This record gives sequence, C-alpha cells and structure tokens, in this order.
Amino acid sequence: MAVTLVHVLLVLLAFIIVFNFGAYSVLLRIIASFRKVEHQIDPGHTPSVTLLIAAYNEGEVLHEKLLNSLALDYPEGLLDIVVVSDGSTDNTDEIARSFESRGVKLIVNPVNSGKATALNNGMSQIQSDIVVLSDANVIYQLSAIRHLVRHFVDPSIGAVSGKVVLLNEGLSYSDAENAYYLVEHNIQQLESNTGNLIGADGAMYALRRELFRPLKKDTLLDDFVLSMGVIQQHKRLIFDSQALGFEQNIAEIESEYTRKVRIVAGGIQCLRRKTVWPPRGHFLTALKFTCHKILRWFIGPVIVLFIALSIVSGMLTGNHFLAILVCGLALCCPMLQLLVNLFPGLKQIRVVSLCTYVTVMLKASVVGCYKAFASQQISWR
Repeated sequence: MAVTLVHVLLVLLAFIIVFNFGAYSVLLRIIASFRKVEHQIDPGHTPSVTLLIAAYNEGEVLHEKLLNSLALDYPEGLLDIVVVSDGSTDNTDEIARSFESRGVKLIVNPVNSGKATALNNGMSQIQSDIVVLSDANVIYQLSAIRHLVRHFVDPSIGAVSGKVVLLNEGLSYSDAENAYYLVEHNIQQLESNTGNLIGADGAMYALRRELFRPLKKDTLLDDFVLSMGVIQQHKRLIFDSQALGFEQNIAEIESEYTRKVRIVAGGIQCLRRKTVWPPRGHFLTALKFTCHKILRWFIGPVIVLFIALSIVSGMLTGNHFLAILVCGLALCCPMLQLLVNLFPGLKQIRVVSLCTYVTVMLKASVVGCYKAFASQQISWR
C-alpha cells in the first residue's frame, strides 16, 4: 500500500513538473485554436490618462524617465504625470520638482512606508479616466500610451498590460533570462487571446481608475493584486505586445534571486489573503491562474518532494540504483552552483548559464515559500 501511494504521488508530481516546464504553453495553444475572445479596439480613443510613477531613491534614472514621459505621443492636456516619492533620501524629490514647471506633479511621502502606501496616496489624488502605472527605470516607446488605452473603448476591458523588454547585455545569465521572457511573453499573449491575462507587468500597465482598490500597507505584489482585482470585478485583463517599454537590467543573478524570492513570497501572501482568486464561474481563468502562478510559485518544493519520494521509492522497492541516481541528480544543482562560484568564467557557456538560472529560480521558490509561511516580512525594494 505504501509503495502504491508513493508511486501515485510520484506520477502526480512528475506531471506538475512537466506541466510547469512547457506543457502549459502547449495547452494554451490548443485552447486558443478554438477559443479566441475578441473585443473592440479604437486607435483614436484618447481618454484622460495619468502616468503614475512610484519612486524610492530613483535619482539615477528619474530624469531620463520624466524626459521620456513628457515626450510621449498623446494629446496635450489629456496626459498628467505624477511622481510619488516614498520617503526618498537621495535627489529624487529635487529632480521631480525641477519638472514641475513642465506639468509634472510631485507627491511626497515624508517617511518610507512601502510601495502599496505610495500607490494608495497617489491614486487618492488622481481624477483621470485611466491610470498607467510605471516603474521609474522603464523607458516607454513614444506610442506606448496610445497602444494601451485604445482597448478601453470596449467597456469589458478593465486593464491592459504592456510588453517590457529587458536590456541585459553583459549579464552572466542574459541568454537564460531572454529565453525565459520569450516563453513568458508568448504565454501572456495566449492567455490574453483566450480571455484573461493572469497578472499584469508592474512596470507598465493601465487600468480604469474606478477599478482601483486600496492596497494593504504590507502588500508585496501590488501589481498582481491590483490587476487580478480587475478580473474579480468582472472586467478583462489583457496584454498588448505593441505597447513597448524598455528596462535596463544591471542586476546580477544574486539580485534576481532576491527579486524572485519576493515574488514567490508575495504570491503566497496573496493566496493566504484570498485577494487574487478568480471569481466563481471563471473556470478557464482559474485554470490559468493555477497553472501559470500557483504551480510556478511552488515548483521548488514540488521538485524537492519528488526527489525525496524517489529516494523513498528506491528504498521501499529495493531499487538502490534508483535512490543513488536520484541523489546524484539532486546534487548536480548545488555542485554546479559551487563550480560557477569557483570559476565565474563558466557562466559564459550558454548551457551552464541556463542551468544556473533554473537552479537559482528553484532555490528562490523554496526560500520564498518558506518565508511566506514563516511570515517573514520582505521589503518592496
């Protein structure tokens, strides 16, 4: 009985792992082949828009961001630019003030209270029909706002996420990251075509102002909570690949690991608070939510459990070769990480870079799950 149970669990875990690493996009393609949700688009639709930039010590990039924002192709008088400085201690406030004569509005939070509080304060002072939320380090293509808002002519559309392209040349894991986002953007397009995108890109998305729900102060994934809140209010969240933004990624793999830990912990925080669950009756959205987010957040612990049960299976059945093989495979990841740390030049080998990236992401999944359930606070920065 014990052996049978272990084998059933192994099959289930193997299915989850395979699904996470490729089968989900195949499933979406199959669904998209017979189900595509259309909506009205009007390139001439120009509602009032506020570009909201939440900033904390963004002095190095804010000047370029504001120049880019002022140059955006949108009718004069219909685009406001608001910077919320969340207790910045560098020259963020001074830079924003230098643009006030050109129409940029600065809101200062005297104490750093977190991004959720910054967004709440900013949104409370906005009156436009549409709000575009942006990171300070993302440069928009000049037509980006027009591409985002052209969908809002259709009342069924509640939020639109843009496509942020990472400029990461020179990073040790650039090839791996580019491959990841190639797949991710494809998934986003397929999700959007079949109904709802599961989570907007926080660096670039637009939503109807009346759909904004104030965030709890300690919310880790503000973009995910806000964009899924749109779906909960029975409006569509979609993806526009023509609304382009460009982000210069200068963070090495250690910083990317920290960011992924925060994403996983934030995702589980959302699940525990029940702030992102799709509404009842939205079966396909719930399926996409489970496959794209929940399985991805938990993939690290799933693989650890798969390895542990494989070893147990080998011991129960007397197949010691299986147990030794699985142990050897499990040790490959930490051994690879050790070798890369000892010989950094190995990162230049594409297959090593890819394996290192996957290893770090799996580690982030495990650590993020632990931090979430241990209720360890993680900063938004």
